[in-house]
Amino acid sequence: MPSEKALPYAIVALTETGKETALLLQQKLAKPSQVYTMPKLADERTLALEGSPVRAIAQLFTQVEVLICIMATGIVVRSIAPVVVDKAADPAVIVMDEKATNVISLLSGHLGGANELTLQIAEMLGANPVITTATDVQNVAALDTLAKSVNGWRAELRPLIKPFNSYLGRKERVYFYQEKNWVSDLRGLTVIEPADVEEILESGEPFIFLTTQPQMIERENVAVIYPKPYILGVGARKNVDPQVFREGFALFCQQEKIDPSEIAKIVSIDVKKEEAAILALAKALDCPFETYTKEELEVVADQYPQSAFVKQTVGVGSVALASADVASGGQVLTERFAKDGCTYALAKAIVNR
Repeated sequence: MPSEKALPYAIVALTETGKETALLLQQKLAKPSQVYTMPKLADERTLALEGSPVRAIAQLFTQVEVLICIMATGIVVRSIAPVVVDKAADPAVIVMDEKATNVISLLSGHLGGANELTLQIAEMLGANPVITTATDVQNVAALDTLAKSVNGWRAELRPLIKPFNSYLGRKERVYFYQEKNWVSDLRGLTVIEPADVEEILESGEPFIFLTTQPQMIERENVAVIYPKPYILGVGARKNVDPQVFREGFALFCQQEKIDPSEIAKIVSIDVKKEEAAILALAKALDCPFETYTKEELEVVADQYPQSAFVKQTVGVGSVALASADVASGGQVLTERFAKDGCTYALAKAIVNR
């Protein structure tokens, strides 16, 4: 097994039939994956497991986002038991039989995405999905899934997952309010009007509250989620005044009807990694600022309007849109907005755990 970080998805199979099922699944998955199998079964399409399968599976568990095991559930449980840490950190673990009759969501069903991926795999392979989390069995929403869906998961929500999901699983009343239509999955939730928020807060009833405004709410049974569903792609002329850059961003937010707090990350080209105006905005928004090389942006830049001046200056003709594209996996939501030598574009944030 390679010592470097594995691909996002690892598929492990221990038999010849299982290996063929793994390779078929590999072709259908949206994310890159690597198939691992026993040394005697390994070929140019797969990597050989090193050592015992139990130890090899445990090692992969610590390296990947999703671990798909095509084998008996008992082997998987014994393998991962020593390395399971926390639902907010553990990868999704999915178990399948070698003929893909059943696909089981074993671990990290909500935050890790195992439930959703189990359903997708079942549809891809014509299998029976097996999901046992109470909220899914009862066909209601779950607190951790709601938070994840709007990129609003944070550690402070962790103690609330069990009680809130228990309320929902038992079909008890859980009030819900969101300032914007971020969430569409409202199963099992009692939606309230803005005028009722204060009353519900005071009542002590279970309440899920999605807002862009910082809340000083430390009350039992209140789960506050701050959605961050967007990535901001930017470009800027050299040494632009931070105030000018900030004003352009404010106009862009006004045009797109978003709150600045909804930005999860700012992205641009690497020659702008020390641009003071961008760094100042990232600090003000308390979000990371990441950059890409000219070569990375060139892969997608031709899909968007080009600026000859920008291309001559930084080597690629689209910066805001191209960086937003790369950061979001192609989920760009707006056209480029330009103001005073600064450019802005919005994309959908990739959901964080």
